[in-house]
Amino acid sequence: MSAAGGAVEALGLALDRHEMVDLSHPLEADIPSWPTHAKYTHNVMESYRLGEVSCHHQITMSEHTGTHFDAPLHFIDGAAGIDGMPLASFIGRLATIGATDVGPQGLLDRDRIEAWEEEHGEIKGGDAVLFHFGWDGLWQRRPAGAAFLKDWPGLTRAASEYLAARKVRMAGCDALSLDVFTSADLPAHYTLLGAGILIGENFTNLGRLPAFCTLAAFPLPIKGGSGSPVRAVAFVPKEA
Repeated sequence: MSAAGGAVEALGLALDRHEMVDLSHPLEADIPSWPTHAKYTHNVMESYRLGEVSCHHQITMSEHTGTHFDAPLHFIDGAAGIDGMPLASFIGRLATIGATDVGPQGLLDRDRIEAWEEEHGEIKGGDAVLFHFGWDGLWQRRPAGAAFLKDWPGLTRAASEYLAARKVRMAGCDALSLDVFTSADLPAHYTLLGAGILIGENFTNLGRLPAFCTLAAFPLPIKGGSGSPVRAVAFVPKEA
């Protein structure tokens, strides 16, 4: 077997030793969205039921619909769009920090991250970091999803600066924003995006993840895009 063939086989065996956990919400009508963003729509354009030969739909959505990434361009003029981020930004080690006790309008500070590291291990450069606030439990279609759209928790400026200093590749959460609902100056967005770090929002199933696993979350290559929906998958080692 060639070296390339051996590497492919090794990757396949490695994948077989992992459970895949879907971290993306389904895209469907009436899902929660930022008030100024386009609502998701899914319209029939062709259908067998209309006597046509195939079925296809037109979709309309924001770059920030559902589970998605914010690219630096989203808040930083002249910064990289989603198509300008290296592919390596979208795959690699993931640290998941449990924070369901933070609560509505709560703030997660730097000391909470440091305490997590003391227990689980150091966050390293190139890691992705996701915060499990438990906010995905409020994700529902309108009108029941109204609670998802207010009072969510977020990071302090000090926590955001700490992650930037660690040179993580991405930071995100299971809420609508990584900045707390009441924030006026949006320190997480300006600090992280200003450092060229992706922000991920509206993740789900974070409670199923261990402290460390592997994340793959690839966006659409939208030219000059300020962000993109993603299909995010965590690879969690299976128990022996």
